[in-house]
Amino acid sequence: MERVQGGAGHAARRAAQLYGAVRAGETDVARLRGRGEPRRVLGLLEFATQGRREERGAYLRRLAASPDAAAMVRPWLGPAERAVLDVAADRAPAVPALLGDVGHGDRARRVYAREALVARRHLEAAGPLFESLAGPEPDRDHWDREFGHDDGVRNHISRLVTGSGLRHWSRFPGHRGAPPVPECVPVLLRYCGHQVPRVRALALTLLGRAADPAHLGVFTDAAGDPDEDTREGALVALGRLDHPAARSALAAVLTEPSRSLDDREIAAVMLGRAGDRRAFETLVLLLNHRDGNRNASAAEALARLGDPRTARAAATLATNRLRIAYALAAVRLLGRMRAPESLPALTSTLTWLLDEDRTACQAAAGCVEEMGRLGDARAVPVLTRAAGDPRLRAAAVDSLGRIGGPDALGVLLGVASDEDGDVRAAAARGLARYEDEPRATATLAGLCAPPYPRRTVRALVRSGDPAAAPVLAAVRDGAPSAATRRLAGRFRPDPSRTAAP
Repeated sequence: MERVQGGAGHAARRAAQLYGAVRAGETDVARLRGRGEPRRVLGLLEFATQGRREERGAYLRRLAASPDAAAMVRPWLGPAERAVLDVAADRAPAVPALLGDVGHGDRARRVYAREALVARRHLEAAGPLFESLAGPEPDRDHWDREFGHDDGVRNHISRLVTGSGLRHWSRFPGHRGAPPVPECVPVLLRYCGHQVPRVRALALTLLGRAADPAHLGVFTDAAGDPDEDTREGALVALGRLDHPAARSALAAVLTEPSRSLDDREIAAVMLGRAGDRRAFETLVLLLNHRDGNRNASAAEALARLGDPRTARAAATLATNRLRIAYALAAVRLLGRMRAPESLPALTSTLTWLLDEDRTACQAAAGCVEEMGRLGDARAVPVLTRAAGDPRLRAAAVDSLGRIGGPDALGVLLGVASDEDGDVRAAAARGLARYEDEPRATATLAGLCAPPYPRRTVRALVRSGDPAAAPVLAAVRDGAPSAATRRLAGRFRPDPSRTAAP
């Protein structure tokens, strides 16, 4: 037994020596196998290097099950990953020691302690973490470097209290976030009135995820806070409350003369998501703002608002030639709404952009893509013209394929041999919809090449055209995907079909 344990320890030390070279790309497991390295050494290296192909947290938890592999990889990990590994392996320091390191002067120890407390979901750590956030703010570069990433203290607090990290309200419109653990609500209420702005802003943001009308007064008072981030957290929280008083407070923000544009944007978007039409005028103004993020958030809110005036307003903005550089959000909104005004406005804008040779404008590509989503055959002429422009060709061909019909088929057949691979792929996707058309089948057979796209193979199989038999035989024998090979094997030629001339 002692000999076996000694051999295992030697293998672990040898694997640890080689792990750095493997990480650096200087060698790999296959080369080491050819050099005659012991199987246990190779097994440890393979086990450790599998982390590149799976989610990091799952990899660390799996790594903790092998003490030798964990000891080999641990020196190469950062403090946050090392804490997750130690907690999973039950080798992390005790909670009092971790709490003592939360405010330590050494950054690595701080990060390790916070990550270990979060991994253990030790809820009593919420207060000390808030206090560490309330400490003196370091210089701005250091603050951005430490707290601007996932290992920042704000994300640590959010993960501890709610189980998920922070997400900006405008970037994830359908994401409300996990509610805070009930045991942490008193802590959040206490810190909502903290003297440090970044502390109360975070507390309000996390408390708002509970969407509890009992906290309405807290959010209403904080909506007038002098600090911008605190007001943002309070306004977003009000928007998450399904309560008339909360919506009235947001509507009041839209008419208060002292409010900033950021405050008005948050209030309008939150009201729009709630279906409150008092936000309509503000959202229309934001829809054609110079800031692309404001455009996108306003368009998303208008789509949810359901106001009958929205389509006309979006069409007016999308056809405003003086503001065409900021019209992309309005164009996207028209395609999403599928209103009677959508296609005429998109056609007018795209025709003007083609006439003025301004196809590099983002609105041109947006018009082409949204016409394809509308699927209206009336868009075929202008899309055919757009297919002649190199900057719009791939998108126009893709939209024509979505619309279909005899007029679109001629264009798809004409560009199937284009030198641009994206154009050929778009043509193949469109031709795959013409399963009963011999010319489309013959062209698809010519386009069906490795790695044999599944959609093309499926269309050839469904066509039953004898002209597709040789190609499908090659797919059945040489496709890299087993599912694609099985699909090709289902082909049965239809004698009533004749090959295209």
